[in-house]
Parts: sequence; structure tokens; C-alpha cells
Amino acid sequence: MALFLLAYLGGILTIVSPCILPVLPFVFARADRPFVRSGLPMLIGVAMSFAAIATLAAVAGGWAVEANQYGRAAAIALLAVFGLTLVFPGLADRLAKPRARLSQSAEGTASERLAVLPSLLLGAATGLLWARPARDRCWD
Repeated sequence: MALFLLAYLGGILTIVSPCILPVLPFVFARADRPFVRSGLPMLIGVAMSFAAIATLAAVAGGWAVEANQYGRAAAIALLAVFGLTLVFPGLADRLAKPRARLSQSAEGTASERLAVLPSLLLGAATGLLWARPARDRCWD
């Protein structure tokens, strides 16, 4: 019984910790939806991203360092595109049209079938956010 009490108190302290603060808005935003279609896929996404990051760190640490250089270049290119869309609104409109068409076609029955997918992706992204080094995530 004492072990369960300690585990419960550990969970409470985890929630109170500032490390959890970036994740809480995602969890609370989906609190009004059914757990099976929203909460559970989000938890699965978090677990999958944690497992992927742990596997990447354990198996391919050197490769991840090299891939970081390419990821940085891709992020700089994406940031440049975002900057250009702020300077040239016409470019922003042209880049947004395919996304708008895709979202319109996903409405209706297709969106009902894929209702779990957004929660799964949100969970994976939350896991990536939460898995960054603790020194970047928590206050000292």
C-alpha cells in the first residue's frame, strides 16, 4: 500500500513540476473529447515518440548528430520560406491553396474515419517536445 501511495505522490509531483507545463495545454484542449478517440491516441503517440527517440539515441547517436546538420539546413530553408510569405502575401496565398483544398476534401466522412489521427500526431509531437533535454525544459 505504501508503494502505491508513493507512486501516487510521485505522479502529483510530476504534474506540479514546471517540466510538464508545456504539455498541459495539449492535454486540457482535448479533455472534452472521448478518451478512446482522443486521449488514448495521444498517449500512444507520446509513447511512440519516446520509444523512437530512445532508440535513436541508443542505436544511432552518431548518425543523429550528422542528421542534425541537415535538419538545421532544412529548418533555415523553411524559416526563409516563412519570411518570404510575410513579405509577399501573394506567395502565401499560393502556398496555402493546396493545404486549403486538402482540408476541404478531408471534411465529412473522411474526417470522421481519421478522427484518431490528429490526436496520435499531437501525442507524437508532444512526446518530441517533452523528450528534449531536461536542462532546456525545466527551470533551475
